[in-house]
Amino acid sequence: MKKISRLLIFVYIIVNVTTLFAQQKGNKQNSSHQMQGSQMAQPQMNPENMAGIFMYDAAEVLKKIKVKEITKKQAITKAITKYNNKINELKAFNYATFSNVKTFLAKKRNEAMLNQDNVTLKESKIQANEMLQPIREKVQEQQALINSIFKNELTPKEYNFWLKYQEKKHNELQPKTPENAQMQGSGQSSRGKGQKQGMRAN
Repeated sequence: MKKISRLLIFVYIIVNVTTLFAQQKGNKQNSSHQMQGSQMAQPQMNPENMAGIFMYDAAEVLKKIKVKEITKKQAITKAITKYNNKINELKAFNYATFSNVKTFLAKKRNEAMLNQDNVTLKESKIQANEMLQPIREKVQEQQALINSIFKNELTPKEYNFWLKYQEKKHNELQPKTPENAQMQGSGQSSRGKGQKQGMRAN
């Protein structure tokens, strides 16, 4: 009986130790997967977007702010053309900076994924923003200039439409995580299917 009891105790200990080891291993793997998942979910950074680089479509702007007067349309179109030309000059002049920042961010992202270190990603974003700050300031100068022209040319209501449209364009520059992009894509797909089904029903 004593031998059997000892054997049962020994087996019990072995089973518990094995189970505990398996749980610890599983927790480490889960933690590793979560870390990798959070890093993979980090949005891709576009240096031009980070610097606030974007251009306006004159026809789209006129439609959004609901301008109808011919002379006013001409003034707005002229201001947008001048703005776009200045932004193109900034892009061309700072091509090397954008390329260097893009390479820097890609390198830091790979390092962070290998080392499972999200801090590296955050620090690299701060450094990239510092590198792009002089360009961002020049872009902001052009935005302030076009805003002042629009404020003089437009009615308060039209100018308010313009500010809302401009804010939307700025928001579109914000990086999106892969999950958000997939959700947006599936949402658009669902809306497309719903519209097709509605058309068939009609």
